[in-house]
Amino acid sequence: MATGISRRNFITGAAFAGAAAAVAGVAGCSNGTTGSGAADAKTDGAASTEGKTRWSWETKPEAIKESDIAETIDADICVVGFGSSGTTCAMAAAQSGAKVVVLQKMDKVVTNGWCVASYNSKLFLDAGKTYDLPAIYADFANLSNGRDNPKVVWQFLNHSGEVIDYIISQTPDFTPILLGSGHTMGWYINNDMATRYDQFAKLLNAIADKAVEAGAEVRYNTPAVQLVQDESGRVTGVVGQNEDGTYVQVNAAKGVILCTGDTSDDEEMLEAYCPIMLGVTSLHGYPCNTGDGHKMALWAGASMDPAPHTMMMHFDPTWQHEGNAPYSGIPWLRVNVNGERFGNENLGYQSHVTQVRFQPEMTAFQIIDKNWDQHAPKGDYPHPNSHSRATADPAKDWQSALDRGAIVQADTLEELADKCGIDKSNFLATVERYNELVDKGVDEDFGVDGTFMTYNGIKEAPFFAIKRMPGMLVTCGGLTINEKLEVLNQDGTPLGGLYAAGNASGSYYGDDYPLFITGGSHGRAWTFGVLSARSALGMLDRPISELGSL
Repeated sequence: MATGISRRNFITGAAFAGAAAAVAGVAGCSNGTTGSGAADAKTDGAASTEGKTRWSWETKPEAIKESDIAETIDADICVVGFGSSGTTCAMAAAQSGAKVVVLQKMDKVVTNGWCVASYNSKLFLDAGKTYDLPAIYADFANLSNGRDNPKVVWQFLNHSGEVIDYIISQTPDFTPILLGSGHTMGWYINNDMATRYDQFAKLLNAIADKAVEAGAEVRYNTPAVQLVQDESGRVTGVVGQNEDGTYVQVNAAKGVILCTGDTSDDEEMLEAYCPIMLGVTSLHGYPCNTGDGHKMALWAGASMDPAPHTMMMHFDPTWQHEGNAPYSGIPWLRVNVNGERFGNENLGYQSHVTQVRFQPEMTAFQIIDKNWDQHAPKGDYPHPNSHSRATADPAKDWQSALDRGAIVQADTLEELADKCGIDKSNFLATVERYNELVDKGVDEDFGVDGTFMTYNGIKEAPFFAIKRMPGMLVTCGGLTINEKLEVLNQDGTPLGGLYAAGNASGSYYGDDYPLFITGGSHGRAWTFGVLSARSALGMLDRPISELGSL
């Protein structure tokens, strides 16, 4: 796997804006794959005035001829994509009385994840939870480093509660569990976290069924390939491609809503917008997030968040065949394959994941001795993250990970190094030095609080190692939108007739995904899926609680 990223692989917002403006128009591509010769077309700067391009999508494909359209459908709303945002969007639009057509490139509902964040939902309020939304926004904005659009973020903060109340009311067979973060709900059976991904997928399918029940027509295996625009540039519809190669045009009188997911399954778009995740193994079961909506909108004249886009790169869940091990956020000694300690273990989960991305083989090991069960619960770690602790039965989780090989056990440090493929001489020297610092109670090398280090000495056999490698979930940057979820053009005004939700939309995150809002990605997807439907229909100011009762 590649570990280095050259400066030439980065693209600036200004460079791309100029290039995108040069290729603005209508057309599309069904799968987001790069065209032949794309690498040869790249330059070290923006697209030149002589027609050279850096990225394949800068070349506008030919518009599909009207004579090639085999079928035309008139609708109010066309939803493109049928994942977390698309299902909720279609349900809300159909229950608002709109004629809805959904174009889905896959043969099923596809999503990743398992929990949803919201604020001031009935479930939380009934549990006595209260929220200081200005303080939450301040924390969010600081982590975003000013790259968010406050009006867009506040749409989530102000409406996520009523959106999740609405969705829960529509799926009574699925009972959410209030998670420890205080603002997050998860769906799993009998408190068994192992069921959460499957249960969440079933929940989304239930939402999809409600959309169909309300009248939405879903065209599976029908990827959108181009946006249709009128003479003013307003988006008036979408062309999709059927399995047999023929085309269907959906005319959308009220709006087209892009719910097409992110760009993480398109290597060229990763190179352009989130190069730090190049070479990181994807956690996607279905590699369908190829930036289709982003590209179609750019060809229509839309603007995009400047690079780098927000990364969601985690240890949990892992892509390693041994499966997950608990305590990924606990600040135990961490070494790379060279046996070297490489940073402050208590800076936090996300910081550590990013550090490991740049270690040899993108690999690190947590090292702990026989007293792991005494060390893990100790201390109020400043950055414990949602994956720091095990689930309800730590001993059971630990043993399960041991049995699967996700935790390696050895009677000596030498044996541990051999089993893990860690440089033995460096490793032994690192452990010796670390124990010296533990005894001093002062981390002279990397500045970990001495209080925490006293919990983590590597002194008594058996010894354990937990291998950690980053996995790529999604990128979260996207098309520039306003608080009405309208996609904006290059001058910052609405393109007209085009909306975006979920990871197709931008104007929200900064450089890294803020884990303190656990489930924030799905929370945004659900909230903006519903709000975009209401916005396109001119109902944004009407209460969401009326949905489902029409």
